[in-house]
Amino acid sequence: MEHHIRRIAVICASLILLLMVACSKRAAMEFTPTASPSPSATAGPTASRTPTVSPSATASPTLTPTLFPLPALEPGVTPAACDQRRPARGDLFAEVNANYGLDPNYVPGDLVRLGDYLPGRVSLPDMLLRQEAAKALGKMVKVMLADGLAPTILSSYRSYFEQAVAHQRWVVEDPANADLISALPGHSEHQLGTVVDFGSPEMPALTGSNTDKFSTVFVQTSEGRWLADHAYEFGFSMSSPPGSAALTGLAYEPWHYRYVGQDMASYLRASGYFLDEYLLHVRPVMPCIP
Repeated sequence: MEHHIRRIAVICASLILLLMVACSKRAAMEFTPTASPSPSATAGPTASRTPTVSPSATASPTLTPTLFPLPALEPGVTPAACDQRRPARGDLFAEVNANYGLDPNYVPGDLVRLGDYLPGRVSLPDMLLRQEAAKALGKMVKVMLADGLAPTILSSYRSYFEQAVAHQRWVVEDPANADLISALPGHSEHQLGTVVDFGSPEMPALTGSNTDKFSTVFVQTSEGRWLADHAYEFGFSMSSPPGSAALTGLAYEPWHYRYVGQDMASYLRASGYFLDEYLLHVRPVMPCIP
């Protein structure tokens, strides 16, 4: 009998021990630490935020001289004739040359008097230019004067009919070269209102004439050298540099500068292209003769 009692006691002790172990394991499971929930999972809805965007360095994409490598022109290709003229519509990059013309009635809508932007010794007060170009020209001329130069503006905006008069004068004076020296009416960048012809007080000594204001020797003057080095900084580019006649149809004109904006002028300067050459690549449409 005593033996049975001891056996029952051992069994009960074993059961109690097993029960204690089970309870301890359960307690350990209940108190095992878990990862804290993220604030977004527990917090209420919050107002969404617009991501911060760092401003770009310039208002328009930076142009680099490797963006548009130009293919070689095919020899012997000549423009086809057509009866269309294209309005400029305020485009700073409108193509105007021997192949592309402007409507006779095209007049820029924002022409201003240069007398409001330049001192009287630089230009006649009633000369006209588009406002954006006039502002840039005023800044550039101010720097030129501060550098001890004495630029003059010989020509700015010319209407279709004013260009017709100018061209006819060259037809009378030099009929064999008139079309190369002076653009046909409708084919002059001056009608765009973004072009100026510069003069220099050093010209008479170089040409031996007081009347020959337009000569390639302008590039040898102090004003010509300065413009060749710095005009792009103010958004101006030489339209007809050496070797450009095949595309522009006009002779080399180191005095003739067109406002194209600082980005484009800087790109043309860095790449060595001139505007018509660049446009031939990015707008590869066969030109036509109006």
